[in-house]
Amino acid sequence: MNTAEILNERQVQEFYGFSIPYLRRARRERRGPRFLKVEKLVRYRKSDIEAYLAAHAVETTDQPAHTAK
Repeated sequence: MNTAEILNERQVQEFYGFSIPYLRRARRERRGPRFLKVEKLVRYRKSDIEAYLAAHAVETTDQPAHTAK
């Protein structure tokens, strides 16, 4: 496993915009992105954060605007 792919809470907040209180609440409620727990350390894999985001993508019916030529 590439350690550059492992993020702490602050890095998840900076890179993906999840607030630290949200991450902590989600862990406590056993929802939200998957995480790693080693003793007191909590870490997130980038791939798990991205999979969580992809799973929560909402499809829309909007069509892209066509530009006039």
